Amino acid sequence: MATTKTADLIVPEVMADMISAKIPNKLRFTPLAAIDTTLQGRPGNTITVPKWSYIGAAEDVAEGAAIPLTALAKTSSEMTIKKAGKGIELTDEALLSGYGDPLGEAVNQLSLSIADKIDNDVIVAAAKATQSVSIASGAKVTIAKLQNAIDIFGDEDYQSMILVTSSADAVALRDEWITAHPNEDVVANVQVTILGVYIMRSNIAAVGHGFLVKITADPETEETQPAFKIIMKRAVEIEKDRDIIRKTTVLTADEHYGAYLYDPLKVVKFTTA
Repeated sequence: MATTKTADLIVPEVMADMISAKIPNKLRFTPLAAIDTTLQGRPGNTITVPKWSYIGAAEDVAEGAAIPLTALAKTSSEMTIKKAGKGIELTDEALLSGYGDPLGEAVNQLSLSIADKIDNDVIVAAAKATQSVSIASGAKVTIAKLQNAIDIFGDEDYQSMILVTSSADAVALRDEWITAHPNEDVVANVQVTILGVYIMRSNIAAVGHGFLVKITADPETEETQPAFKIIMKRAVEIEKDRDIIRKTTVLTADEHYGAYLYDPLKVVKFTTA
């Protein structure tokens, strides 16, 4: 157990304003998911997601012949709620002598820590996508590979898509696009939209990896359900308590949630061959 003591903080002399901590990898993926509060205030910690399977196109039927019958089929997947938590302990000396607002900063960082964990879990969910494009080991995502991923969706109508990939892949894609379109007025350091796909850089994604996400409604059903869902059993809760023997303040944060791939047909992942 780690306790924040005076030695861990800055004892002020003459200093500028304290800069609050920032998440090393920005929250990128949580906005791609819908928040589902179905389980809030209800018993149970598992939600089952059923889905109908398509029966296929109709068939030619000869005069007097029987129309072929097809059984409706469905699939389902389960997602179980889990708890993520983080805590900070500060001595009274740290609170009294430390520069800035250690207690306020502790609350801020606990909230960021929980949000960061959920963001990472969306990435884990994306890795479970069944549709994929293979990339050679050590190679980067190319425009041709991006087109392969788009083709997997098989959309006849335009669909808005986001490619989440590493910074190295994003730069390589931009440079390849600029080389192929020299007459376009593109500033060198500005990310371009490639094949109608928005490029989202991520420090979490490895080179040659990442995933393509469809973010628009399905033309047939007009459904706007995203590829990912975050089930919230209980929102983040931060609690504070005192250890009157050791004279410390303990803060803990926890959240009961689950992140999962809601619609596998809206995600294509890039994997290393």
